[in-house]
Amino acid sequence: MGKKISVLSALPLLLVFFGGCGGNGQSSSEVPVAVSISDQPSNVGVLSFDIQITSACLLTSANAFATDCSGAQSLLPEAPMTVQLENMQTSQQSDVLATTSVAPGTYTALLITFGTAAVAVNVDPNATDKDTATPPNSCTAAATPAVCELSPTLTPSSVNVPFPNAVKLSGGQPTNVSIEFSVGDSLVGVTAGTTTTFTIDPIVGAGVTTVPGGDGNLIDVSNVTGPVTSVLTSSFTLIDSATGQAVTVTPANATFSGFSGCSANNLTCVLTNQIVSINYSVSDTSPLVLSVTSVTDDSGFTFGQAFEGTIVATTPTPMVLVTQVPAGDTQDVTVGEVLTLVLPATSAGFSVGVPAGQTLPAGLTFAGSGDLVVGQNVLIDSTGITTAGDISTTTADQIELEPTQFSGTVSTITSPNLTVNGLNNFFNDNAISTIQVQTGTQTTFGGSVATKFDGITVGDQANFDGFLFNGGAGQSPIMFGENIVDNGAPVEAVKPIN
Repeated sequence: MGKKISVLSALPLLLVFFGGCGGNGQSSSEVPVAVSISDQPSNVGVLSFDIQITSACLLTSANAFATDCSGAQSLLPEAPMTVQLENMQTSQQSDVLATTSVAPGTYTALLITFGTAAVAVNVDPNATDKDTATPPNSCTAAATPAVCELSPTLTPSSVNVPFPNAVKLSGGQPTNVSIEFSVGDSLVGVTAGTTTTFTIDPIVGAGVTTVPGGDGNLIDVSNVTGPVTSVLTSSFTLIDSATGQAVTVTPANATFSGFSGCSANNLTCVLTNQIVSINYSVSDTSPLVLSVTSVTDDSGFTFGQAFEGTIVATTPTPMVLVTQVPAGDTQDVTVGEVLTLVLPATSAGFSVGVPAGQTLPAGLTFAGSGDLVVGQNVLIDSTGITTAGDISTTTADQIELEPTQFSGTVSTITSPNLTVNGLNNFFNDNAISTIQVQTGTQTTFGGSVATKFDGITVGDQANFDGFLFNGGAGQSPIMFGENIVDNGAPVEAVKPIN
């Protein structure tokens, strides 16, 4: 019997090639390529999903059925790499795995190979979830839901995705190769009685485009957090906590915020070992240029002490699931572990990571324990980890609210706001059946149906990204919506050829 996972895949996982007449950069003998990754939206109760990518490459007709990347055009020169996917559930949340170059030529397929995976799932009350590791990991929930870290095996460990038409890439033409990994379709659960056993059957979609977006950029990336490793006269480098990859950006026209100890609000404020959050774009030029559009200093978050997580319980004691650990961690925090959370003593230790220029509506607060709600993503500065028995506790002196992503069905619309139901089992098991979404000038709209608020209709299934707030006693949580991807009525996902 199949696991009770209903897949909210409104975008079929088919490969699409978007041709274009190209970038505005100089010509060269190589093809400049930006490789990006995102997670197909779903309503599976997965709280974190780390997967190791061991290689990715473009194939030609001569090696179209290859099972490894030996001799092929590699897309990931820094592989293997481990990628955290669950915060990438909209096209706006794509992340860049690499900027590289390949030889001009005609390509017929994408091959991607995988290593291991680590998954944190929500276990329904009175149920058991386990994996197929040796020996297997398992967790049993009593009357309340539990969070379980699993290591499902991947079968197969590679996916060969043929393009519907051969793709011709020319020297000097800026190109984006996008990889879409569907967590919801790939995580397979088989249920016997009250026990569900998980494996991973990788379901991957891909696209190749030479056409920039409406803003002229090849890719836009948001909410990248990590420590700064170097600062030069016109650029700086940080380690992306979601991919572990170094990202070097040029802040020529960036907005700087949060640098309380620096009034210059320019590159001179950025220092090595600062924890910062950035939004950046990849240019439609040859060579590719990564330009940062906003830089936020996560002041109060110390190098070696900060980590990102999801609130998984608020009572009787707050608990947080670790989802990302920036490079340089000194406290042996690992992705997938659940920690008891001691909150900052005063409201001065609480903040919201809204981008510069945005103002929260009245009534939305994040200033104390009463403002917590399960599902919130947070950045935590931990002053220390203590362990007693099998319980580990982190003490936070700073906690910042970060964007949360979820999928659901639009149930009511009261412009400019709407209500969403059809949430995943993590929310439902925690007595959250609906979420209110507030839109405004900060909200971007996308997807196959709606490009603005007026295009959304009741019954549409969509993916939402924004800051999640406690709505108060007896009220649904409220999201301050940043991005909404509306894909209309649900359709069944299409599984590509493996």
